[in-house]
Amino acid sequence: MRILPFKYVHVTEGLFVKVSRHFMYTDFGIRDNGEMRFTGRRFVMDSTPGSGFIERDSESHSYHQFVRKGLAHQKKPSYWRFLLGKEPSFKREIAAVRRALPDCDTKRRREILECYLNALVIAENQERFSRIIRGIKDKMGHKSNKFLVSIISHYKTKINHLEHDIKSVEFNVKDICTPQTYEAYLAVVDAFVKVAGCRRIWEHNETLHGRPNQVFFDMGVFDFIRSECYLPMLRDSNGVRYFFLPDSVIVARGSLDFDIVPLKTLTVVSQELAIEEPVEVLSSQLGDAASMIKIPEFNLTYYFNHVRPVVEFVNALDRLKETL
Repeated sequence: MRILPFKYVHVTEGLFVKVSRHFMYTDFGIRDNGEMRFTGRRFVMDSTPGSGFIERDSESHSYHQFVRKGLAHQKKPSYWRFLLGKEPSFKREIAAVRRALPDCDTKRRREILECYLNALVIAENQERFSRIIRGIKDKMGHKSNKFLVSIISHYKTKINHLEHDIKSVEFNVKDICTPQTYEAYLAVVDAFVKVAGCRRIWEHNETLHGRPNQVFFDMGVFDFIRSECYLPMLRDSNGVRYFFLPDSVIVARGSLDFDIVPLKTLTVVSQELAIEEPVEVLSSQLGDAASMIKIPEFNLTYYFNHVRPVVEFVNALDRLKETL
């Protein structure tokens, strides 16, 4: 059991640096260097490395609260979370993936987990180098020290090499479909972005006393899967995430606990809600709901306060399915 939240690392001859043992949150492997500098959008990591979502522009106060809650544990390390093993851990996740691989029941699931394992090994090194850099900067303080600066540059060069390496091992959605399907998939992504931007999205979950719950859609990342445009991600009230790939949907309950459902087997339908047609007992709670999406295979029903983006998204999905 680890007690001290730091350790001294021999960096080079005659130099020992105090390095934090707290997990360091980064967006390594999620996107290319410098992208955040241009977009300003933050990556909000889930409980395991390589999964999370990209913060989107929104005027919704509830969405901002949702993002702040997701970022809260990243901003200030907690000794108790460290002591109780509640911080993310590459070693723990790598061991879990290796235990799960022999039980893979489908080719696609094995491919994703094998790529995830390789990405985790590379990301673990990057995270360790980042913590060493942080330790050197803390040692240097506000004083200029060319020797320490050169060591920092050395580790940054190593990280740049790892940036190249992780791209080659990640599962890339562009490699699993034809150019025609990929083009249709990009149209789905564009349509989904508009749906995610709807001011209100509710899910009607009958298991939760029939009460509609506000949920958020985002562009997400699952197990370091690489995509030029990130993955459209739906959420439900039980914390399950649904990631859309060009030919399938990942139903993720966790980084290792997920199902892969072929897109062609799914029924995704939209319906406009007439104002004069109240939705049974939900009308008073849904307020200005104007349309809905049903996915019967997942027992999902979503309500939205817009119509056109919802219809365009479902139509784009239908055109994508026609290419499969």
